[in-house]
Amino acid sequence: MEKFQKNMYVVLVEPKNPGNIGSSVRAMKNMGIANLRLVNPVDYRDHEEQRKLGYRSQEIIENSQVFATLSEALADISTVFLATARKGKWKKNFVSPEQCGELVAERILKEKVALVFGREDSGVTIDESQLANFHIHIPSAVSYPSLNLSQAVMVLSYEVYKKALMTPQKNPYPKVAPKKSYERLMNNIWGLMKRLEFREDDYGLFHRSLRRALTRTHWTNADIAVFDRACKQVRWFCEKHLGMTFEVDE
Repeated sequence: MEKFQKNMYVVLVEPKNPGNIGSSVRAMKNMGIANLRLVNPVDYRDHEEQRKLGYRSQEIIENSQVFATLSEALADISTVFLATARKGKWKKNFVSPEQCGELVAERILKEKVALVFGREDSGVTIDESQLANFHIHIPSAVSYPSLNLSQAVMVLSYEVYKKALMTPQKNPYPKVAPKKSYERLMNNIWGLMKRLEFREDDYGLFHRSLRRALTRTHWTNADIAVFDRACKQVRWFCEKHLGMTFEVDE
């Protein structure tokens, strides 16, 4: 239980309704999740509706953290699950809520894991969706499902609780590197490509494909260090023999 509470996070992206935040933390409290992060939220800490719907869960609110971007909120997280109702070209690796619980159970003792929930009205952007290792589709009896934010939090929190806390733990995977390490590697690879006159704008097809390819891996810090060294060697050669200079993301 201690490791679960330490390593399990819920991240809400730009929630617009204080009541939804209150209802979400109450769902979290019931399922043993204590860590809440919010990206550009509405004013919520002392809001009456939040306090009413988040009854007996205010310690989660008091300890919650606010970030300017989703990337910053996930910087130290190793594995990210994004709940989304929309499928598209840039959303891959869909799992069910039950599979999400199983995957969390395999990782939670070794690394930080986050459940991410998008904006109530528009979800997440393409670039935000690429920060997720897995996308979760919650089945519904209607053609166009529209779960309330706190309902989605409750469904996934329950599956995580059921698998991670009520079943024997197995840890077949090594600890995955945090998102900030992947981001650094991606920026260094993309910086090399641009400096070598790769003709494509930022956030174009290749740039997004590169981010998606890295996000779908399960590399450790040692794995990423191998590619960091490869980038460093290419930069050294270009600087020494071609007189080029580089901006490096450390």
